[in-house]
Amino acid sequence: MGNERKIEKINRLAEKKKTDKVIKYASSKDPELRAAAASALSGICVDESYNELVLLIRDPELSVRKAAVVALGDMGRKAGADHVRHVMTHETDPEIIKLCQTAITKIINSDVR
Repeated sequence: MGNERKIEKINRLAEKKKTDKVIKYASSKDPELRAAAASALSGICVDESYNELVLLIRDPELSVRKAAVVALGDMGRKAGADHVRHVMTHETDPEIIKLCQTAITKIINSDVR
């Protein structure tokens, strides 16, 4: 199964709120699948998803960190802002810094606690 099909599967699992199965992809050796899992987790607002995203924002692969930052912003949990700020202060890539700023704004404006 190619990555496109695996990514579709990850998204279907997320739609069904199968958190544990999506999280398994978050530890894949393939960074594209880890990034897809991070994106998918943003739609499952439970502690397990949030905790996995907090781990993924420290992933060695930039694309995974970007996806996790965006996902934390989309999730909107107030506690996520501290983690995103930490990433923003330690990153050198201007694109991820901009994504961090956007994510923090989304979190601040969110109704999620």
